[in-house]
Amino acid sequence: MTASSLEILVVQGTIREGRSSIHPARYVTSRFHEMGHDVELFDMKDYEIPLFRNRRDAVRDPHPNVDAFGKKVEAADALVIVAPEYNHSIPGALKNLLDHLYPEYENTAFSYVTVSAGGFGGVRALSHLHDITLEFDAHPGPDLPVSHVHDAFDEDGTLIDETYENRFEEFVTAVVDHAEQFVPSAVGTTPEAGV
Repeated sequence: MTASSLEILVVQGTIREGRSSIHPARYVTSRFHEMGHDVELFDMKDYEIPLFRNRRDAVRDPHPNVDAFGKKVEAADALVIVAPEYNHSIPGALKNLLDHLYPEYENTAFSYVTVSAGGFGGVRALSHLHDITLEFDAHPGPDLPVSHVHDAFDEDGTLIDETYENRFEEFVTAVVDHAEQFVPSAVGTTPEAGV
C-alpha cells in the first residue's frame, strides 16, 4: 500500500437472485482501484453468513465467515455499503451481517451507494444506514443514490447512463476525503475527537 492509498472494503448488501445492485458495487470498486487504492468487494453471496446469535467479539470461536468479515473490517480505512431498498429499509441479509460486529466498526468511515428500480434511489434505506452507522460509533459519510438502476447499467454491468459518470467520480473522491480524516497519520497520531 502506498502512503496515499487507503484500504477500502465495498460491501454488496444483498444476496437476492437477479440483483441489480451488484453492478454499481463492481463499478465503484473498479473506480477505487483505478485511483490506486487497495479495494476489495465483499459479496455476501460468496459467504454463508449464519443468522445472528451473538457478536463476534462475544464468542470464543466465531463462525469462520463472520470472522473473515470482521478481519476485513478491522483492516479497512473505509467501508462503502452498496444496498438496494427493500420495503422502506435495507435488506435483512445486510442487517444480519452488520449485526455480527460492533467494536470493529468504531471510528471507521462509512459511505453508501443505495439503489432502487424507481426514482428515489433508495433514500429510505440510506436513512437507516445512517442510523446504524451512528450506533456503531462510526462516521457516516458521502452517499450516492442510484435511481432507475436498470436504466443506469445494462445487463452486463456496463454504466450506460452518462449522467452518473461524474456523480460516481465525485462520490469516490468524497469517500477518500472523508476516510482520510479518520486514518492515523504517518507519525502514529489518531484523529481528534469530533473531526
